[in-house]
Amino acid sequence: MTGTLHPEDVKRLQQALEALQSGRAAVAEQMLRAMDVQLRNHPDALYIFASARRAQGDMAGARLAFEVALKGAATHAQLWNAYGNHLHDMKEGGAAITALQRATALQPHYAEGWINLAIVATDQARFAIAENALGQVARIAPQDNRILHVRAMLEQAQGRPDAAAEAYRALLLRTPSDFRTCYNLATALRAADDRAGALEVVERAIGGGLDIAQTLTLRAHILAEQGRVDEAVVQYRAVLRRFPDHIDAQDTLARLLPQIGRGSETFDSLDQAIEQRPQHLPLLMAAIRIAIDIQDHERALAFIDRAQPLLSDPNQLGVARIRALGLAGRQKEAIDVGQRLAVVDPVRVGLQANLAQLLLAQGDPKQALGHALLATQHAPLDQTGWALLTIIWRLLGDEREHWLADYDHYIWERDIGTPDGWSDQSTFLADLRESLERLHVTTVHPADQTLRGGTQTRGDLFDRRSCPVIMALKQQLRRCVQSVLAELPVEAGHPFLSRRTDDIRFSGSWSVRLRESGHHVQHIHSQGWISSAFYVAVPDILPTDQHPNAGAILFGVPDEALNLDALSPRRVIQPQVGRLVLFPSYLWHGTAPFSGSQSRITVAFDALPA
Repeated sequence: MTGTLHPEDVKRLQQALEALQSGRAAVAEQMLRAMDVQLRNHPDALYIFASARRAQGDMAGARLAFEVALKGAATHAQLWNAYGNHLHDMKEGGAAITALQRATALQPHYAEGWINLAIVATDQARFAIAENALGQVARIAPQDNRILHVRAMLEQAQGRPDAAAEAYRALLLRTPSDFRTCYNLATALRAADDRAGALEVVERAIGGGLDIAQTLTLRAHILAEQGRVDEAVVQYRAVLRRFPDHIDAQDTLARLLPQIGRGSETFDSLDQAIEQRPQHLPLLMAAIRIAIDIQDHERALAFIDRAQPLLSDPNQLGVARIRALGLAGRQKEAIDVGQRLAVVDPVRVGLQANLAQLLLAQGDPKQALGHALLATQHAPLDQTGWALLTIIWRLLGDEREHWLADYDHYIWERDIGTPDGWSDQSTFLADLRESLERLHVTTVHPADQTLRGGTQTRGDLFDRRSCPVIMALKQQLRRCVQSVLAELPVEAGHPFLSRRTDDIRFSGSWSVRLRESGHHVQHIHSQGWISSAFYVAVPDILPTDQHPNAGAILFGVPDEALNLDALSPRRVIQPQVGRLVLFPSYLWHGTAPFSGSQSRITVAFDALPA
């Protein structure tokens, strides 16, 4: 790389490099260690040594070797490029960008450096840097196929799957037998809501020999999203027969089966895979997550016990154990586990919120208060701690409840109006209902969600770009949220008002169809900021003396697991067709069951500050 070397030294370094490039990293390292100190410390040797350590998984050792090499070759662009890539692999994106910018500044016509800078900047959402880097590559090496690949990555990262698909198609025209690009195109088409096109392309990739777990699982996802759920189950199981440790397929299948009336089969594939691979920790961790989410506490505890001996961190599953014990009704045991964990690891994710919830359920709001406050300090954007405080402060008669949960002023109702392209709201809602009905392809509510006696659409509803009526609804809802935000002040320290912006980004959207006696149990949206309910179709509900709130959305009553059923709602809203209800995600809410043969159809979303 730099400095004058004796021809014999050059030959020895070349031999070490050839060993590295042929996959014999350990041999290359041994050859380097056998050299004299002066040659070993040459930047060329340090570069080969760093690459050998990297190939053997020693990321820290490789980084140190790169940094020592750069002290002696600070003007070598290729070395800065390799160092930048290494930092990126170590999840140090900002430092990686800086290193790659140094490489391209030293050698402005270095296409490899610009390409890598574009990739890392895209990964770090530094889109202006990525755009500039791609422009430089296009000027230096316009025929480089990687330009189209990175262009597609950049477009997808910015939420433009149509443009990403266009770039992948252009790349396939140049490399028609590149079946990995087929797979990438299929993912872009799926994101662009062209599922028929995505299925055709992914099947082309599979037919071309790319029958790997990811490609086969993508086909199953698309089939499920098209409503071909039985075919999807067959495909998922085919994947898992060959690749039993493929977590995506395992997780999706386990969550799908209960929704099609086959809940007894939920853990069949996972159990079989774990029996085949009892030491496979990711499989066990997936099984634990699913069991807790669907509230199967016995399985959760059994899986935790199996996973525990495999962990280097004895506390890693502490919060999961607390949650499973709580689900099993063993609150005192769960509290004991939590309090022991709080001594050694008080900032463990989820610990303080779970302790607060358990203590509250045990009737001790005073002790729960400290843990809930710690939860909001450790994770201020997680809504769980704030939700618990709305109840704890209420029980303690603390005025801060009204500061946090002003039910009269922090719940908003809006009529969404009529979108452009429709003559009136009734026509729009009829079209919307028809489109939503087609998306309700399952028969049972998801086992890991809060609705009971109904169904929920799969995937993100607002990703249905090919459906004009859903896109029109999305636009109207955004306008309603913007109008609410425009009326609100900014208040430092307030978990909702301190984050107030002029616009939002939707972080999740779905439709729910409830049948007779259907309802939502009381819940919050822990990862949201603003949550919602929009009423598309509402049955004729006649409240009675016995059920005065039938079909209504109730605010301020917590999860039944807190054993506070005696608390009355702080606010009750009867649904109206065409009406949107918005509220902070930390407010407890649920719906009362209703009677009658008609379905109730709603659309809901969570939103975060833009």
